[in-house]
Amino acid sequence: MTAHANPHDEELRHDTQTQDDDAATPTPHSDNEAEATEQKGTLQALRELTADEDDPITHDHRPITLTTVLGGDILANRWFRRNVFFFIMIVAMLFAYIANRYRCQQEMIETKNLSDTLLDRKYKALVRSSQLKEKMRRAYIEDALADTTLETASTPAYNLKVDNE
Repeated sequence: MTAHANPHDEELRHDTQTQDDDAATPTPHSDNEAEATEQKGTLQALRELTADEDDPITHDHRPITLTTVLGGDILANRWFRRNVFFFIMIVAMLFAYIANRYRCQQEMIETKNLSDTLLDRKYKALVRSSQLKEKMRRAYIEDALADTTLETASTPAYNLKVDNE
């Protein structure tokens, strides 16, 4: 045997040699050994089907090129089929991220518009308040009453006492 022999190959050789020996000399245990060999073969097939690593016989070692991607060959790759749910999750998270970003930008635009409207109304209220204060000043009132016989009082005002009868 070589130093790089596969342990599975050794088992198969041993099983084949045992089967040859069993065929030559019939024994009462040959049925048990046949069942054991069949069970080993079944277990080996199960291991191959459930193995995490790609089988070197079925695995393509072709490089990924633009034609394999555009032709859809990459979708038939075993690695891609194993990770399809991961890709679906990434795409769903990407859609959620984009939708969240869009909604956030819409809210920022609405907040900016509302703050601009509020600032505009504050300025208008300040202008109205200053115009009202200007019209309520004594000098403005005296100028407005210059045409009439009303004049500013020269004596201070005093309170009249009224009896409640």
